[in-house]
Amino acid sequence: MERLDRLLALIPELYAQGLLDASGGNVAVRTSQGVHVSPAQAGELLRWKVRAEDFVLFPGDSDASMARAGRRPSRENRLHRAVLNLRRDWNFSYHGHSWGVLGFALPGRALPVSAHFAHLLRHGKALEIPVVPPIPSGLPQLAEAVVEAISSTFAGCTHGAVLLGGHGLLVAGAEVESTLALVTALEGVARAQLWQLASR
Repeated sequence: MERLDRLLALIPELYAQGLLDASGGNVAVRTSQGVHVSPAQAGELLRWKVRAEDFVLFPGDSDASMARAGRRPSRENRLHRAVLNLRRDWNFSYHGHSWGVLGFALPGRALPVSAHFAHLLRHGKALEIPVVPPIPSGLPQLAEAVVEAISSTFAGCTHGAVLLGGHGLLVAGAEVESTLALVTALEGVARAQLWQLASR
């Protein structure tokens, strides 16, 4: 099954879990054709009821795209493409605004991850998910900052993750399923830490 088809099969579950919602979020997946980016307003207008033809294809490394069904790509398309171009063995990237990670992204705090969960990144010890300063979506500076943060923190890892200051979470990796497993784990880690802080 093609990666895009596998992603489409999982989107209803992501929407039900709040990992993608009406406030936005976006995803990108590499196939033999190029990089497919979710359409603009996939959450607000479509409530994530998307089909393969709703995704916008970027067949090369340039900004040239092939839109179908009259769709425009998410404004974070440059960010997704930059991250996937950084590591050619990474084929999927996710960006979302789930409330747990927002508890760290909004104030610009790095997310501590224990060694137990760091193994999902193939990282042998506890670490922090870095946070980049708030930069408006769509600007090339955002993509540059995220690529730099991933390169310095996750070199040699199977996945990378960065908090976008004031905005949300970006996670990338080799395959759809393993990357989304990491997304779910990071959201759980973030919620648990927020609950712990609130109970003090």
